Amino acid sequence: MSTENIIEIQKLNFEINSNKILNNISLSVKTGEFVGLIGPNGAGKTTLLKCINGINKADGVIKIKNKPIQEFSDKKLATDVSLMHQNTTISFPFPAIEIVMMGRYPYLKRLQREGKEDYNVAKKNMEYTDTSKLENNPITEMSGGERQRVLFAKTLTQETDVILLDEPTASLDITYQEQIFKYSKERSKQGITIIAAIHDLKIAARYCTRLVLMNEGEILADGNPQEVLTTKNLSQVYGINALVYRNRITGLLDIYVHKQDDQKRSEKVHVIGGGGSASGVLRELYERGYYISAGVFSHGDSDIGSAEVFGIKHVVEKPFSEISDQRNNENISLVKNSDLVILCNMPFGNQNLRNLESAKYAQRLVIVEDDLPETRDYTNGKATQIYNELKKTAVTVITSAQLHEVL
Repeated sequence: MSTENIIEIQKLNFEINSNKILNNISLSVKTGEFVGLIGPNGAGKTTLLKCINGINKADGVIKIKNKPIQEFSDKKLATDVSLMHQNTTISFPFPAIEIVMMGRYPYLKRLQREGKEDYNVAKKNMEYTDTSKLENNPITEMSGGERQRVLFAKTLTQETDVILLDEPTASLDITYQEQIFKYSKERSKQGITIIAAIHDLKIAARYCTRLVLMNEGEILADGNPQEVLTTKNLSQVYGINALVYRNRITGLLDIYVHKQDDQKRSEKVHVIGGGGSASGVLRELYERGYYISAGVFSHGDSDIGSAEVFGIKHVVEKPFSEISDQRNNENISLVKNSDLVILCNMPFGNQNLRNLESAKYAQRLVIVEDDLPETRDYTNGKATQIYNELKKTAVTVITSAQLHEVL
């Protein structure tokens, strides 16, 4: 990524009928950055994009490639900056190729018709966005996803160094969302600067190199996704109680939003797991508001990450060691003090056999069995024998998919 600023905004203000929409916005964007503008409806995201594109005439300084936009003609600015609107109403049944070719308008002189090179650029971008097969289809007869991809191909055909996207995937299903943001990410890696107003925070975290959080016409946070998407910021701007964490499976930031009717339950649930078997159980219990404890996990177990993310008390033993008396007693104490104990679909070895034995102290035991115990037993049958005795006293034996039925 270049260290040069392709966009510089200083002390930008914009108002309509004395109603201030943007207030003292200052922002610099480097070449090749993929910047996501996030914030609630009315935060000023779309207005800011239209200021950068020259549609809105604002007070303050906006420079593109070190040149104030006031010094650009409309056509010249359109060769440097393109904008894909959130809602583009096209009522006439233009075929897709004609829509895409409209992106070449800034390069044509008055009354000049498109040439071979213009068609080559358009067809290249239609192929890139998988819209070549729609070339002769009327835009009015396309699905929402097809229509958005055609309009994105038009934006790319404008061949600008800066692309502005205003909620480009609003109301589209997740497949089309992923496609358009994937295309945008690829373009940014090629040195094209992308600034997108985005309503989906998970999408923004996944694809953008930088996020700018806006609220009531001001910038409240600016930085990489991890710096901007914090519990404090989301609470302040969106008024939601959200947990922000890094998904251990995808490696990406993830967000769980507590529902307004979420309430902490009085029941205490202890989870016996390991080897990744407890992660899904812990998340479901957390989302349902239970008081949760867990263990004994071996140091380095992926289940520990889930327990830490959700703030769950858990017992950890050092790696490659059998469960010690101290950790075993801690685990048994948590089992005895719980209203419900869940034994996960975990593998059994000599190192964690005491986990299985601790389940005997449960007041109410639920066993999650996705695989027969014999297939998970590495103790020459000792674990299976204990397991089968536990099944006789368990409240129920269920699969992971049935967990919600007993909670």
